[in-house]
Amino acid sequence: MYRETYGVTDDADLLGTVEDVVRCLGGGYNAERLLWEIATVETGRGTIEDRTIGAGMGICQFDEIGFDDVKARTRSRHRDSINRCFSVDINDVVWEDLRTSPLLSLIWCRLKFKLIPDAIPSSISGRGSYWKKFYNTSAGKGSLAHYLDMNESLA
Repeated sequence: MYRETYGVTDDADLLGTVEDVVRCLGGGYNAERLLWEIATVETGRGTIEDRTIGAGMGICQFDEIGFDDVKARTRSRHRDSINRCFSVDINDVVWEDLRTSPLLSLIWCRLKFKLIPDAIPSSISGRGSYWKKFYNTSAGKGSLAHYLDMNESLA
């Protein structure tokens, strides 16, 4: 297990962090499921070694270009919510901080989807397609089948 690399102790701790982030930034059940499923598909919730130093960072494998984009475009009300909920000023966060902080990785993941006008789907296959389109993108190696397989195998 590589959980210590990502700053994760166990699934219950990670799920609690997912719930805290969604409680702070909104999105309800579909947002919780999406964050949980992304942590599952990207790193097996911390059980898969991160061999892509310099690419995706942290439990959600957030890329640096995306990190910078989200940081620049996050609305002030969401910045204020994060500061109020977690005492985190996102202006002070650097990309490398996501490596060992599940909280920061999940915050960035949620913030990314706050910038997308399309609603988060209610089905796992819908969320998998949403992940592929907006997170993994056409340039990424991931597929809907991989998303579904990872989430089924670690259910």
